[in-house]
Amino acid sequence: MLSRVAESLYWMARNVERAEDLARLIDTTAMRSVDHAGDAAERWSSVYRIAGVPPPEATELLTRATAIEDIVFGIESRLSIAACVRIARQNAVGVRAELTTEVWECVNGLYLFVEAHSPRAVGPDGASTFLRSIRDTAQAFGGLCDATLAHDDAWEFLRLGRALERARMTARVLAEIEPDDGPHVWQLVLEACCASAPFARAQRQSSDPAEALAFLALSANFPRSLRFCVREVDTALHSLSGAPTGTFADAAERISGRICASLDFAGTGDLMREGARAFATGLGTQLDELGSTIGATYFPRIPVA
Repeated sequence: MLSRVAESLYWMARNVERAEDLARLIDTTAMRSVDHAGDAAERWSSVYRIAGVPPPEATELLTRATAIEDIVFGIESRLSIAACVRIARQNAVGVRAELTTEVWECVNGLYLFVEAHSPRAVGPDGASTFLRSIRDTAQAFGGLCDATLAHDDAWEFLRLGRALERARMTARVLAEIEPDDGPHVWQLVLEACCASAPFARAQRQSSDPAEALAFLALSANFPRSLRFCVREVDTALHSLSGAPTGTFADAAERISGRICASLDFAGTGDLMREGARAFATGLGTQLDELGSTIGATYFPRIPVA
């Protein structure tokens, strides 16, 4: 497979995943801010930091409306949802021959939907419906990729991009946790990671922050936990290289294997001693290194003489 095709597939998946995650994060924060108005400004500041979008100077004025304007539709930011959807669609155009009609229509439909809206058109009454439409369409994209594409190298690059972006987002969310944050903050974190119901089933309604952190970091079967996502990345890399699991054929597999091992052998006590923020920040740095190494391994930039 051509490097440019692989890169387009990888970034298409990453950008659709980011759009989904940010839409869910904004919608969840808005709903929780109604019940806990006292710390709403700080929660919205966290959303801006997670998104990597600079907030307005008057952070006490942050609301869902400002988040939609800046994080969803931010014209100058390549990190906004609108920018992610636009980039994903551009990538899809370049690899149209690799996609099924269903996958293409999903990406194109998401692009047309976002482009047809603006902060004023969305308005306060339609914000939740708008954000959930983005979330649902992005989730449909993942399902269509799994259900209609051959699970060949093209699909592995899609899986690789989706899993890495998902892991990075979970790490960003956990990095915003303060040691004294109460149960309502952890509930928001679980909902932002689509983990509220799975955690409740696994822990029988426990609201212990230590258990919530362990679930989001170390669960072997929850598809948005750090451990699960990094294992997906590692599996995709080994499928692409053909190297046996547990070995490494390149620098990317060495890093993914190292992260997998650290998560496989970590325990709840280890996480609590280090703290959610320090743990997630450190892992985020490793994931960024992994992303850069994947780029250097599979999408090398050839210098122009």
